[in-house]
Amino acid sequence: MNTGSVSSKIALCGILTALSVAAMIIAGLMGILTYAAPMIAGGLLIAPVKQYGTRTALTMFAAVSLLGLMLIPDKEMALFYLLLFGHYPIIQPMLNRISKKPARVLLKALVFNGGAVISVLLAELIFAIPVFDSDKPVWLLAAAYLLAANICFALYDSALLGFYTFYDVKLGPILNKLFRL
Repeated sequence: MNTGSVSSKIALCGILTALSVAAMIIAGLMGILTYAAPMIAGGLLIAPVKQYGTRTALTMFAAVSLLGLMLIPDKEMALFYLLLFGHYPIIQPMLNRISKKPARVLLKALVFNGGAVISVLLAELIFAIPVFDSDKPVWLLAAAYLLAANICFALYDSALLGFYTFYDVKLGPILNKLFRL
C-alpha cells in the first residue's frame, strides 16, 4: 500500500469518525434521535467496510465508541451505538453469508437482543439511567421495549442492505475519485 492510499484511508475514516460523533453529540444535546443517530452513525461504517475491510472498520468503530462514551451527553445513545447499531454494519455482511435463512435470522436476532439486554443493564447499573421507571410491571415494559427494538432492528438490517447497494453503485465511485482510492 502506497503512502497516498494510507493517507486517504486516514482522511476518509477521520472525516467519517468526526461526522459520526458530531451527529450523535448534536442529537444528544437536542435530546432527540436517541435511536436514529446511532443507526446513522453506524451506517457511516459502510464506506470503511467496503473500501478497506473489517479491520479498518473495527478501528473506526472503536474510535467512535470511545469518543461517544466520553463526549456524547446522552450516554444511552452512546451505548446504543456501542452495543446495538455501531458494530452491526461490520458483521452484517458475514451474517448474510449464512445460507440457511432460519439460522441467519436467529443469529442476527441473538446478536441484537444480546446487545439490547446488555445496553439496558449498563444504562441502569453504570450510568443510573432509569430505563423502566413506571408503575407498570417491569416484564411488560421489557417485552414492549424488545418488541419495538426488534422492529427497529429489522428495518435497520433491511436499510443497510440498501445502503450497501447504494454504496456500490453511486457513492463508492464518487469516494474513489475524491480520495483517489
